[in-house]
Amino acid sequence: MPSQALALALAASIYPPAVAAVIALGRGAEVRSRVFAFVLAAGLVTYAVGALILYALVELGATGSHHLTPGAALDVALGVLLMLLALRLHRRRPDPAAAAAPAGATPSKIERYLESRRLAFVLGIVLYVLPSPIYIGAVKAIADANLSTSGELAALVGVVAVMLWMVELPMLMLLLVPERAAGALERINLWFARNGRSLGIVAAVAVGIYLIVKGLHQLIG
Repeated sequence: MPSQALALALAASIYPPAVAAVIALGRGAEVRSRVFAFVLAAGLVTYAVGALILYALVELGATGSHHLTPGAALDVALGVLLMLLALRLHRRRPDPAAAAAPAGATPSKIERYLESRRLAFVLGIVLYVLPSPIYIGAVKAIADANLSTSGELAALVGVVAVMLWMVELPMLMLLLVPERAAGALERINLWFARNGRSLGIVAAVAVGIYLIVKGLHQLIG
């Protein structure tokens, strides 16, 4: 398993909307089945998208560590995209009053519409069908490792598991100890409402710099 892929997957896991979705799904009836459907859909679509990205990178020759390769240019492009994303997040600061509001003070769209396993499954697909630049970087790290096809697909399983830990852990808590988990997850959601944007900015800047430096080193090295 490439260590770079795992590190990037961990950075890509910072996704507060997904945490809020799991917590909202944990309210009401049929908690276990709805939360499981959501996480299952997220895992399936994330893995499927990753496999498609792997295939595209190999077909386009955008893999490997040789200089002047399309892969190096892709690293730089992803890094620049992440820096722009961080700038956009910094400029669009949330309303402090909204961030300080208690979790669940007003019903969200998730709470209003996700009342069935089918809709929970659809939400898992919708939230994860578009890959983030960091996830693309993690998949590219797998492709750059020159593994066998089976090795790449196995490594992708690990990357997806790491990337989805922020929904997998709440799912396990809700499945095993739903009564005790509810309060803890609400507090976590409130913390992310206040700090999630700053955490996302730090992750985007750090990974963006890493990818830009990596790509430029390959291009001019």
